[in-house]
Amino acid sequence: MDPGSRCRISSSGETVASVSTDLTAAESVPGEMPGRDERVSHRGPIQRLLVRPEIGALVGTTAVWAFFWAVSDVFGTAAGTANYLDVAASLGIMAVAVSLLMIGGEFDLSSGSLTGATALLVILLSKEAGEIAGASSGAGFSLHIVVPLTFAFAMMIGWFNGTLRERTGLPSFIVTLGTFFILIGAKLGFTKLFAGQVTVEGLDEAKGYGFWRKIFAEDWIRNSHVWGGRDKLWVVLLVTAFVLVIAGVMEMSYTRRRARNPKGLLTLLVGAALALGGFIGLLGTDGVGVNAVLGAVTGLGLIVAMAGLGQWRYEPSARDRIVAIEGQAARLLGIGIAAIVAGSVLTAVFDSKSDKSVDFFFGSGFSRAVFVLGIGVAGVLAVLVAAGKVPMLAPLAGIGISALPAVGFLMTRQAARTIVFVVLVVSGAIALLVSEGQAAKRGKLGALVVSTITTVAIVGVAFFIRSQSTSEKFRSRLFTVMLLMALLVLASAILSYRFEARSAADPTADRLGKRVAVAGLAALVVATFVKMLFSTQEEVDTLPGVIRYRISILWFMLFALFGTWLLTRTRFGNWIYAVGGNKEAARAVGVPAARTKTTLFMMVSGAAWLTGMLIAFRLNSVQANVGDGEEFEYIIAAVVGGNELTGGYGSAAGGAIGSLIMSMSTQGIPFAGWNTNWRFLLLGIILLGAVIANRYVRNKAERSR
Repeated sequence: MDPGSRCRISSSGETVASVSTDLTAAESVPGEMPGRDERVSHRGPIQRLLVRPEIGALVGTTAVWAFFWAVSDVFGTAAGTANYLDVAASLGIMAVAVSLLMIGGEFDLSSGSLTGATALLVILLSKEAGEIAGASSGAGFSLHIVVPLTFAFAMMIGWFNGTLRERTGLPSFIVTLGTFFILIGAKLGFTKLFAGQVTVEGLDEAKGYGFWRKIFAEDWIRNSHVWGGRDKLWVVLLVTAFVLVIAGVMEMSYTRRRARNPKGLLTLLVGAALALGGFIGLLGTDGVGVNAVLGAVTGLGLIVAMAGLGQWRYEPSARDRIVAIEGQAARLLGIGIAAIVAGSVLTAVFDSKSDKSVDFFFGSGFSRAVFVLGIGVAGVLAVLVAAGKVPMLAPLAGIGISALPAVGFLMTRQAARTIVFVVLVVSGAIALLVSEGQAAKRGKLGALVVSTITTVAIVGVAFFIRSQSTSEKFRSRLFTVMLLMALLVLASAILSYRFEARSAADPTADRLGKRVAVAGLAALVVATFVKMLFSTQEEVDTLPGVIRYRISILWFMLFALFGTWLLTRTRFGNWIYAVGGNKEAARAVGVPAARTKTTLFMMVSGAAWLTGMLIAFRLNSVQANVGDGEEFEYIIAAVVGGNELTGGYGSAAGGAIGSLIMSMSTQGIPFAGWNTNWRFLLLGIILLGAVIANRYVRNKAERSR
């Protein structure tokens, strides 16, 4: 390699030669890179976002949250949020560590049993001699000694797994499976030996308990933190986040002008003033008609402001005058409109108050017969696929036959009404958005027309939902969100039509755009914490029980941030990707592969120790089987978060997001009043859907480079 080159390791684990070229200021032109290899294409911010491993999980999180928010009155409240965050905390700590290990190309099947082992050990070592009924005695050590000692034990297990894996060359699946059985056997044996039963308890009587409880079991009750201005500040922060993120994306997407246009700045200020005035009016009024007018003024002001920003800073594009909506774009446009209309019509026809079973076809007996027939057809077609007689996807016909009566057994007509509406409308919206992308290939004006139709459709659906619903959260909050979505679609289309998209790198613009977008995301985070940290008097009066946030949630957030920083900002993070993508190639360029993998095993053990402490100090009693089998949930959360089982690809944040999806699903089912026996069926569907969606989005984004 020449002196101007340097070697780096990509996020996929491949070793890449990255060539740097010295450029003088005179040679640099904003939006252009002199000497740039024409084979290297520029990727815009949206495309760069789509190739992120956790983006599919992030979309899935939003969808799952929105679904359970719609079907449950408790889920979207502060009490519901505290509940599923509490479940996500322990799962998420382990999922982050397991994600790092999976990216490094390994598994740890002993992680679940180790959480229970550390929890048991801290109680057994801290109980006073002779205090455990029916057994010999406890060790009687102070928790100031026991807690660090259990951490050392966890580190020893992680070192053992990693060293045995590297020294013997055995798969980590076999090594950690052996450790798994050793731990569950030791837990049961030592618990029976020292406690005489399968449960040990009484941690709250140990020396030093008060100090360590504040670290592992402290909680914060929110009911007493009441602030009447919370919602107004929350809305202001949300709008600020929306504006900043859009401005940042624009800066990273469009080609800068060589000279600023002052007319655009004037338009920007006028639009901003109009939007600000409308928004202030919305915060101070409550009339439906007045709010509709002020909402329209706010939306119009935002569009004018964004157009003014573009006119001020970015190069105008050559505008075509031909509307080219044909072929696949036209077909998808028709399908999208038809699906949205059909969903609205069927929703209006269905009985919104009926709790009877859907009972497809001519009765329950006939439905069962069709269900059995569908299974039989699917099985026969699967055998014919193996024999090479029919196409690979032929069994889907049988699955489709059995699906309708199966779904009919599981839901009421009221639920079917909601699901049919959501499926058809969302499918229609996706078809319209894809149609816009297809039309954009033929001309910008066609894309603008399709986007305008999409905007009208979203606004129409928003007003339809408002007319059909009696719930405040649908008539107000969902209605507002859908109008913002429509505004975003229309504004994005207008900007794409009027201004030139960037086709080359511009580091200065990218830095500024990232900073502005990050500021917007920071405002969103602050808005989230404002919503979590304070209550309104109305919430306190109406919400049942105590709203409690446990310190485990804080540990979860800190651990997720640490894992993300470690993976993306440190040399060790590059080593993780390298050994997961190609261990021998990584070793050849100087990566200490064995040490890296052993360290990852120890990190998983450290996370298991932390989870074990949170369990022990929260419950004060632990059974011998605690944690057994939960390692599969950790792996599932990591996979749902976009981490690949083959290693070399993924993110720590993805594991945290995957744990949120799983916790929201498991808690959302009882909140909605559904039979919890179906929770594993739902989790399986979510797992498969998330993996397929992640792979599809990633492949599409990579192919469009």
